[in-house]
Amino acid sequence: MRMRNAFLLGIALAAVHAPVSGDSEQASGRPAQSDGGTAWRHWTSGTAYTMPAGRWEVGLFQSLRHAGSESVEWSTHPLAFFLIPNLSVKWSHGSRNGFQIATRHSLTYPTPLLRLLSRKGIGGLISPEFHIPHLVSIYNEVLVSGPIARSLLVTANAGVCFAVKSGVLDERTTIDLPVVFPRLNVFYPGYGFHGGTELRADGFRRWRIQTGAGVFYYPAADERFAFEQKGLLLWNQSRTFQICVGYQLTFGEYPFGTQWHLFGPVFDLTWGWGGK
Repeated sequence: MRMRNAFLLGIALAAVHAPVSGDSEQASGRPAQSDGGTAWRHWTSGTAYTMPAGRWEVGLFQSLRHAGSESVEWSTHPLAFFLIPNLSVKWSHGSRNGFQIATRHSLTYPTPLLRLLSRKGIGGLISPEFHIPHLVSIYNEVLVSGPIARSLLVTANAGVCFAVKSGVLDERTTIDLPVVFPRLNVFYPGYGFHGGTELRADGFRRWRIQTGAGVFYYPAADERFAFEQKGLLLWNQSRTFQICVGYQLTFGEYPFGTQWHLFGPVFDLTWGWGGK
């Protein structure tokens, strides 16, 4: 039960902070479809491109996304929302020299879930002797995407995260697990940095290959560094359905020392509808 709760927490935090799949036919250099002269883009999660106005997307382990306009995209993770309220907005700033630029701003409130896990016995990951104050993380990042060849799309991102707390959070409340620890670590030093790169390549017909790596860095913490790398194989059945399967490799500094972890196979199903 403890491991199942930790696994679900890791999925929720990863989904809220770091989308793992998506594709953009227009951005990758393939001919863009059009509707009334308007370019059609889809599967843009994790890139600087926004979806067409009116489009929706949702995955088993990804956020629910909606493009209210051509330049603004809102997202939240529906399954995690009741235990980890979260909201993110991606704002397109147009293109410069062929590269698309956007910023993403996210708020996450993990207190309800952490208090649920603060108990003895089955399901407990935090000792109930510690008080969990109200916690809010604020992520702000810049994304830049552009084709470096007809079938290759590169995305780079860099950002800063801050923590707002209603009280002191004891350092002994850490959940020392991969994926989970790097994303909750910001609540101890109060700020940190993150960044990464991603490469997407067209494969055979509807297949795509995606790989990327990212880092978390907390200069004021005892455990400063974490690294994550992923590799995915994606199949785009159409603009309404996508399948991805792959792996994730992590390395991090934890209170007990450093450790590598390999997860796989990881998979997801994504549905999209609406938009032009």
